[in-house]
Amino acid sequence: MRYDYLLQWVRASQPRAILEVGTWNGQRALEMLQASPKSKYYGFDLFEDASPETDEQEKNVKAHFTMGSVYQTLTGFDVRLFKGNTRETLAQFHEPVDFVWLDGGHSVDTIRSDWENVKRVATKGALIFFDDYYDGIDTAKYGCNSIVDGLEHHVIPIADPVAGGGTVRMVRVYV
Repeated sequence: MRYDYLLQWVRASQPRAILEVGTWNGQRALEMLQASPKSKYYGFDLFEDASPETDEQEKNVKAHFTMGSVYQTLTGFDVRLFKGNTRETLAQFHEPVDFVWLDGGHSVDTIRSDWENVKRVATKGALIFFDDYYDGIDTAKYGCNSIVDGLEHHVIPIADPVAGGGTVRMVRVYV
């Protein structure tokens, strides 16, 4: 599974500060923090602000979790969660980070906005990974393909199937 690759990089790099867009239920955050327990973690998500409208816009098919339940999942670690639309919350974020996992909304517009905001706070040499690099799916509206194609990047060969057809992979971007 592609997430194992991500965790290998967290374990190897032991980042000072991890930023995750798309915290969802906190499980990936927990895995990253268990792999690097001294890291500070910044997590961004809609949490309970998500709605049927945002689900449709971002092609989200997963259940939603409250910010409080995610804080409980991450008890014992240095964590700050940010609730709301990342076009607003990430724009107001100013802490330097050396590890980024972009796995929030699936629309190209949201991913592009997230990238523009994240690259401001990524330190030189930061490890940056995008999820949602699609094969066999309309990438004009969804996924990070058109965004990373203009950047120095490496598509990770591990692919997972997508319900309804196609596959999804992750991409490492170099800054």
